[in-house]
Amino acid sequence: MLQRYLLREILTPYLLGTLLFIGLVTTDLLSSLSGVFLSRGTTWTQVGELVLYRMPYTLGVALPLGLVFAVLVALARWIRDSELKTVYAAGIAPVRLLWPVLGLAVFVAGIAWVNAGWVKPEAQARYDDLIYEIYYGHAPSGVLTNAAYAPQGLGVYYARRVYPDDAGGGRLQGVRVVTPDGVVWSADEGVWKDANWVLKNAWKTAPGARPEFWDTIPLPFPSRFVEKKTTYESLPMAELRELAKVDPQARFPLQRRHADAVGVIALAWLAAVVGLSLREAAWAFVAVVLLIFGYYVLWTLAAQLARFAVVGPYGAWLADVVYFALALAGTRRLL
Repeated sequence: MLQRYLLREILTPYLLGTLLFIGLVTTDLLSSLSGVFLSRGTTWTQVGELVLYRMPYTLGVALPLGLVFAVLVALARWIRDSELKTVYAAGIAPVRLLWPVLGLAVFVAGIAWVNAGWVKPEAQARYDDLIYEIYYGHAPSGVLTNAAYAPQGLGVYYARRVYPDDAGGGRLQGVRVVTPDGVVWSADEGVWKDANWVLKNAWKTAPGARPEFWDTIPLPFPSRFVEKKTTYESLPMAELRELAKVDPQARFPLQRRHADAVGVIALAWLAAVVGLSLREAAWAFVAVVLLIFGYYVLWTLAAQLARFAVVGPYGAWLADVVYFALALAGTRRLL
């Protein structure tokens, strides 16, 4: 009965905490891309799609952090209303209150694992496609200055100014193009349209030849000239697992997916241990900040150590190992 009561106490702040962290992560996303939205003329529909496709990632952050918040807020209320003292006075061991928290944490960890393994990669792939379209759409957006490009196999393209136009293309000024065979094209103006840079009143200078004048010359230039890259985050679990067998760089992201899901249990367990050890409700809010900040520091440190090959792929479990060790030590103290 007491355990079910604690579980009910946790669920309401868990919902509020999850919504809080969803709002924070989404706000951070929108603020970081606001300049891009304005300069690229992004529509409200595209912004809404970005938020939707990013939601599985956002939930991957909000679900564990919201649980930490909920556990400590619920126990803080018990401390403030002396309910926790009453429980202890009745001879009920604090460790018995850990079970509902751990049960909820295992359930949430399962959701986080499915989300990280299958839902988030699909959404991330769509998010990457949409970001790619916004950054490198079919026509330039905003006035570009000293724009230089090097499409694979096409040479080097430079324009002093690129202006968007109403026809879905762009006006070029001060154009210089060097093709792979060393031919230099130059023109004062041109247009970027239909996967071409069309130069007007252009001069062609070939190695060892005299300059030639051309009224108009279309030079192939793909609308999407920046190669789209597939990230590890956009690969489903099965594909990432197969890739990790031949690509050492994929092993850390694979282990991180598992570690992040198990980290829900580590965070919730340590949060419950800390909450049951407190004597003042005010310290619960300090504990929320410290637990989240500490986990983030270790989580980031593991990525940096793996990046510079200081640790192997199992370094992804660093934050979990530390938090499980602290939770176990705290549980022994409660016993």
